[in-house]
Amino acid sequence: MKKTAPQNEQDLIKSILDSQILIPPQPTILLEIDKLLNKPSNSLTAIGNLINKDVGLSGAMFKLVNSAFYSQPGNITSIQKAITILGLNQVSNLIKGLSLRRAIGGQEVAYEKFWERSFEIATLSAIVAKKQISACNIAVDQAYMAGLFHECGVPILMQRFPEYCQTFRLNQGSNWPDFYEEDKRFKTDHTVVGFLVARHWNLPEFICQSVRFHHDLLSVDHAALTLVSILQMARHLYCVSHRIDDSAEWERLGKQVLEEIGVGKEGSVEFMEDVLDTFHHSA
Repeated sequence: MKKTAPQNEQDLIKSILDSQILIPPQPTILLEIDKLLNKPSNSLTAIGNLINKDVGLSGAMFKLVNSAFYSQPGNITSIQKAITILGLNQVSNLIKGLSLRRAIGGQEVAYEKFWERSFEIATLSAIVAKKQISACNIAVDQAYMAGLFHECGVPILMQRFPEYCQTFRLNQGSNWPDFYEEDKRFKTDHTVVGFLVARHWNLPEFICQSVRFHHDLLSVDHAALTLVSILQMARHLYCVSHRIDDSAEWERLGKQVLEEIGVGKEGSVEFMEDVLDTFHHSA
């Protein structure tokens, strides 16, 4: 893409679309599930039958519902029971996450590492939202979906530009790239690409906004401020868990994040240890 830096958001979106970056369409199974979910008398049996046709999806549902995060007394083996426990919103989100991965594709090890990271950050986001539901008023499924989608622009750019995140790919995902620097090299923006995907997949607008601004300090009147703060906490905890140095970004964001999600500075260490303990038991 041989263009000067865009002057505003609309110019940036236009430059990205003009660069032949392909926004993946929603897959058929997702459209079919959405139709069933939006019916006034939606049938768990019909939804379960559709999910049962997809081995990967049904396997992912059983893995999630039988994880420590849901603390079920016995092993769940029925799709209908799994749907009842997870709830229709979480089922829809899980389908979207798996469908997104399939729609974007990518066979290299680096893509696998990327999606592993996305699912871990989604899980951490859900745990933070659940613990701070009274302070944040963000549903667990909304936080999980934001985590899954928040950097989906990266693998799309990796496919469009073979040299985007080249070192990361050559090292098979062993060192995490600086996406800001990659964006500068190609005069693009992974957050805007992710935002376009989230909108195209009909995610709620404030989740789309959280994808767009997940690196930013936001003003108090921004609709996505709380969800962005949950994402930023989850990203920080991911780095802590994997011994990745994010001190510069956390120094810039941490104080506002803690305030927004309702965690006092004196209790922040205990809070983060508790979230990580829940996360490691749910893995």
